[in-house]
Amino acid sequence: MDLKDTFKNIADAKGWGCEYARRDHQNLVDVTNSIYSASQNYATGQTFLFVDPIVRKPHETGITYSGNFMVLTNSDLDMSYDEKFEGYIRPLLDIVLGSMRNQLMCDFDVNVWSAIEVINFFDFNADGLSVQYELKGY
Repeated sequence: MDLKDTFKNIADAKGWGCEYARRDHQNLVDVTNSIYSASQNYATGQTFLFVDPIVRKPHETGITYSGNFMVLTNSDLDMSYDEKFEGYIRPLLDIVLGSMRNQLMCDFDVNVWSAIEVINFFDFNADGLSVQYELKGY
């Protein structure tokens, strides 16, 4: 299974939406409208996994995957940074730095896994984490 499918399966298992595309495409009006429409069935707080195109580099025994993804939750623009951090970013820290990373460690060596906070991202106003990764698969 390719890493793209692995990310999709993780998102599905957590009840998150998932979008695999270049960053400029992820924020296009039709994609944003689709995500916004999907999130209307939920209260503020719907989470989405945005996976940038994956760099795949073969090595002697498998493939090294590297790239970036974001886990973002749509939120209220009027909230303070602290409210956004406590409500949307802190819960994602436990998932992204804990269970998600641990799940990937079952199939890959995790060489790089770093996260940085993002707020008010994309046209639909999302807060969460941007993660840089490098995984070695066999």
